[in-house]
Amino acid sequence: METITGKSSQAIQDETLLIRRILDGHTELFRQLAGRYAGQVLRMVASLIPSQEEAEEVTQDALLEAFQSLARFDARQASFQTWLMRIAYHTALKHYRQHHKTITVVEVEQQRLDTFPDDETDALLDDTDRVELMERAIETLKPDDQMLLNLYYFDNRPMREIACITEREESYLHSRLQWIRKRLAITIKSLESEESLSEK
Repeated sequence: METITGKSSQAIQDETLLIRRILDGHTELFRQLAGRYAGQVLRMVASLIPSQEEAEEVTQDALLEAFQSLARFDARQASFQTWLMRIAYHTALKHYRQHHKTITVVEVEQQRLDTFPDDETDALLDDTDRVELMERAIETLKPDDQMLLNLYYFDNRPMREIACITEREESYLHSRLQWIRKRLAITIKSLESEESLSEK
C-alpha cells in the first residue's frame, strides 16, 4: 500500500522508527532523515525566492524549525515529508514577506474573470512562444498563489498533499487554481497589448 506521497507502509514504519531514535537522543540521525527531503524543500523555497544563497538559508531555517518541533510531529495527521514541506512553505512565505518588496498586484475585475473564455485561457497558457510573458505574469501573483502554482503544476503534487502543506481545503485550492489560470491568461493578454502599443 502507498500513501499520497508514494511511500510504502514499510518505508513509513522505518521512518517512524528513525524519528523515535532521534527523539530518544540520537539527534545526529536528523541529518539523515532531513537529507531525504532537503532537495525537495530547496526546490519549493527557490520557486518563490530566486536567489540560490537566500533559498538555501531559508531551507536551513525550515530544517532547523522541523528539528526543534519534531516532538510535535504526528504521523496520523501527515507523513514526515508533507509535515516538513508544510513548515518550509510557511517559512518561505514568512521570509518573503519580511525581506522582499511587496508585489504590485494589478486587480482584475471579477466580471472579466467570470466571462473570460476557458478555451482562450488554455490557448494562452499552453503557448510555448509566451513562456517569457508567462514568467512575468506569474511574478504579479501573490506569493502564496505562486507557490500553489508551483506545487500543483511544476511539482505535480496530489491535491490532498497540497491541502496538508498549505493548510487549506481542497475545494478552495481547486477554485483558487482556476482563478489563477484565468488571472494569468488575462495578464498575458494585457502584457501583449502593452508591448504592441510600445512598438508603434
